[in-house]
Amino acid sequence: MVLAKQIIESMEQWAPPHYAESWDNVGLMVGSKQRDVSKIITTLDITPEVIEYAIVEQAQMIISHHPFIFKGLKSLHLDSPQGKLIEKLIKNDIVVYSAHTNLDITIGGLNDMLANRLGLTNVRGFVPTGSDMVYKITTFVPTDTADTVREAMASAGAGRIGNYESCSFSFTGEGRFRGNDESHPVIGEAGTLTVVPEVAVNVIVDGAHKQAVINAMKEAHPYEEVAYEVFTLHEPNVGRTLGRIGELPETMDFESFREHLQESLPHANLRFGGIKKDSIKTIALCSGGGAEFIKNAVKADAYVTGDVKYHDAQLAKELGLLVVDAGHFGTEEIVADGIRDYLREQSDKGGWNITVQSFENQADFFFE
Repeated sequence: MVLAKQIIESMEQWAPPHYAESWDNVGLMVGSKQRDVSKIITTLDITPEVIEYAIVEQAQMIISHHPFIFKGLKSLHLDSPQGKLIEKLIKNDIVVYSAHTNLDITIGGLNDMLANRLGLTNVRGFVPTGSDMVYKITTFVPTDTADTVREAMASAGAGRIGNYESCSFSFTGEGRFRGNDESHPVIGEAGTLTVVPEVAVNVIVDGAHKQAVINAMKEAHPYEEVAYEVFTLHEPNVGRTLGRIGELPETMDFESFREHLQESLPHANLRFGGIKKDSIKTIALCSGGGAEFIKNAVKADAYVTGDVKYHDAQLAKELGLLVVDAGHFGTEEIVADGIRDYLREQSDKGGWNITVQSFENQADFFFE
C-alpha cells in the first residue's frame, strides 16, 4: 500500500504538469493525496461504468487520460450527471487523477505508445511545444558508495541524453570535514578533522526531474549532511513535441497500409482522405484530435490522427497528403494499458505492493 501522493509524484515525473497545453486541466481531480492506495484502475475516460467497476474492485484510485473535470466548475449540483459521479467518488473515497496533453507530449507517453503500436522506427518529435531548462548536479560521495548514488539519481531521471541514459562524469579527490558535538558522522568522529577519498559525481537533468533526482541523491547518500551543487545550463534545452514522425518497417502500398493500420488499431474506425498513395513509408501521427497539424505533416507520406473534418481532408488533398482519421478513441484507447504498465513497473521498483488494472470495457462513443 502507498499514499496517492507518491503515485501522483511518480506520474508527474513521467508526465510533468507544466508540459500540458495552456487550455488543458491536468492533475488531481477528486480526493486526497493522503489516501492509502492498494489498487488503481487506469482508463481513457471517466464514465459511470468505470466508477462502478472501481467500486466493485475496491479500488482507491482511478487514473484517466481525459480530464474528469475539464472546465472549471462554477457550481456542483449533485443531481447533474457529473455531480452524481463526483458524489459517488467522494462517498466511496476514490481518488481521481488525470494526465492529458502532458502525457501526449512526454517521452514514452501516448504518442510514443502509438508509434510503437504502428511499428515505427527512427521515431522523432513532430510539432514543437516548448522546451525545458537543463541542469547539472554535482555531489561528493565516498568512493565505495558512488555507484549506489549514481544508480539512484539515474533511476529518478538523471543522465538522459538523447538515446542514452545513466550518463554521468566522475573524478576523484579528497573530502575534508569536522563535525560538531551534535553531529553523527558515518565516517570519522565528531570533533575530529576527517579526510575521505571521494568521487565527484556529475549528472545532467531536466527541470521536470530535478527535484526528484535531488531527493533520490539525498536518500542514497551515506552522509548525514549532503554537499551538492546545482548549475543551470543555458544550452542545450530539451525540446518538447506533440506527435511523432517515424518510418514503417517497409514501404507499403495503400492496401497493405490499410491492413497494417487495422491490425495495429483493431478498434479504430478508419477513414482515409486527401490523396490515395501507392508508396507509403514515412508516417506522422498525433493521438486524439490532431487535424490542426495537417500542414506540419506535409513531408510525410501519411498522417495518422483523429477528429478529421471535411475541410481538413480537403486541405490534405491540396497538400498532396494522405490523411488517416483513426478516430479519437481509436488512437488513444491504448493509453489505459500504457499507464497500467508504467505504474506496475514503478510499483516493482518502489516496493509499493499495489495492484494496477486497466479498464478493459472501454468503448468508442461512436458506433455503426
